Parts: sequence; C-alpha cells; structure tokens
Amino acid sequence: MIKTEICKYCGEDYVPKRRGAQKFCSNSCRSLNWKKNQQFKELKVPAVNSIDEKSVLEQKPSLHEKMSFAGIGNAAAGAAVAEIAKNIITPNANKPATKKDIDDLKAFLKSRYFLVKNMRRDTQGRPAYYDMITGKVIHM
Repeated sequence: MIKTEICKYCGEDYVPKRRGAQKFCSNSCRSLNWKKNQQFKELKVPAVNSIDEKSVLEQKPSLHEKMSFAGIGNAAAGAAVAEIAKNIITPNANKPATKKDIDDLKAFLKSRYFLVKNMRRDTQGRPAYYDMITGKVIHM
C-alpha cells in the first residue's frame, strides 16, 4: 500500500520521496509557499499612538534619511587621513613602483656606462665608470 500525502500549498495528493520530511508535492510549491509567507512577514501591523490615538504605520527609514552630508564628509576625511598616515609611515623602499620608476630603471639598464662609486678618481679628477660592452673600467 502506497501512502500519499497532501501538498500544503496546492492541496494535491502526492507520493512522498522522503519519509516525514516532505511537505510539498514539488520544489515549485515549496518555493511559492516560502514567497507567500515572506509577503505576510513584510506587512506591518499599525501601531496605536498613545498621545492622539491615531494609528501610525511603522516605516523603515529611506536611504535618503540614512545618509547625510556630515557623514559623507566624515568618511572622506577619515579616508584621507588614513591615506596620508599610510604614505608617511611606509618607507620609500616598500612603496610600489610606478610606471615612471620602471621606465627609469629600463633606461638605466640599457645605458652603456655605470658609475663605480667605490673607486677613487684618477689623477685628472675623473670618476671611474664600468663599460658594459667591453667589460673594463674607464675614467671619463
């Protein structure tokens, strides 16, 4: 004998696939029932005002009421202060490289001569350079 149940949304008979856990004949009935219950939860019951005995519907504050120019200004000022503090505290070695930094590095690496800082100048006072092509140190 096959036991049938009655759908709690549409009232049709169905054979449950899960014993005791299934209350609806299909997923569509289950989701439609959930939507119907959500609509009932959204309805507000009028509250009675004790001063003038008029019923007043409770309303959610709109987005316009939640935001103010003072709040926006405070948020902008806070973000600016945080950015300035971050720039002051972060050492230059840890800051990200910009496109200009990378272009300067490429130009530096493509150059032929590199200054040798730990060598003395020659008798004429010229600094020492390393020639990348010949591999020799020259004074210019």
